[in-house]
Amino acid sequence: MDLLPFLSALLSAITHAGWNAAARSRSDSSAAVTATVFMAGVISIPAVFVIGLPPFEAWTWLVLGIAFNTTTLRILVAIYRLMPFAMAYPLLRGTIPLAVTGFNLALLPHATPGIISIAGIVMVSAGVILMGFSGRRQEKIGWKPIALAVLGGITAAAYVITDVKGIAATGDPLVYGVSAAIINAIAMPIFLRIEGTPFSRMMKGQLAFGFFASLFSMGSYLLFLIALTHGPIGAASAIRETSVLFALGISIIMLKEKVGYLRIISCLLAFAGAATLRLG
Repeated sequence: MDLLPFLSALLSAITHAGWNAAARSRSDSSAAVTATVFMAGVISIPAVFVIGLPPFEAWTWLVLGIAFNTTTLRILVAIYRLMPFAMAYPLLRGTIPLAVTGFNLALLPHATPGIISIAGIVMVSAGVILMGFSGRRQEKIGWKPIALAVLGGITAAAYVITDVKGIAATGDPLVYGVSAAIINAIAMPIFLRIEGTPFSRMMKGQLAFGFFASLFSMGSYLLFLIALTHGPIGAASAIRETSVLFALGISIIMLKEKVGYLRIISCLLAFAGAATLRLG
């Protein structure tokens, strides 16, 4: 994997972990995420007047992306009712690189990853998934929530594929990414309205946080799109999912969480996978 996409995906993982950790530290993390998504669209509006909008053929992928992203978010909400966040989130995120690679092989055969890259992707995914089980060995989790988490990983992977297709149709990851952020910001109040949650209540007291967090969120997303543009999508997706491990590092430093041996193994496995991808 070339240096540019590798560093772009790695920086995307770090910034993604940072703003998510900040959102989770808020008293209402759901409202914080909502404000971040909305403000990411708001700060993207001026850019449209400079770089323009995607061509017509890219809008199909933008709309499909919203559908897959919304489905993933709804699955996440359902999972959180069935298993702890610390287990559900890594399981879903760890599934994404494997699913992206599967979609890649099926839909983009001209960009088939090599054996070394596939090995790196599997190592990263295994490390992230193991992270979810590292502190929950005594809990009995049925197969249904696990299957639901895997399904969420698959729909999130489909969202990555729509990004790849949309960028190809647009010809510029920045133009596509800015438009995607604006559309997601428009869709957010609509979906909240359908669910019966007042958008104004979610935004109350979150405006300033949403603004600053959205700068990191947009930076993370655009860096990821650049990685998808210039590198293999399965490898870029895998490196991006190391954000779970960076988030763990933040929680250890800031929250003084204890680190068990399984967490150490999962981190070593995932980062070894990232190193393998750089060599692949």
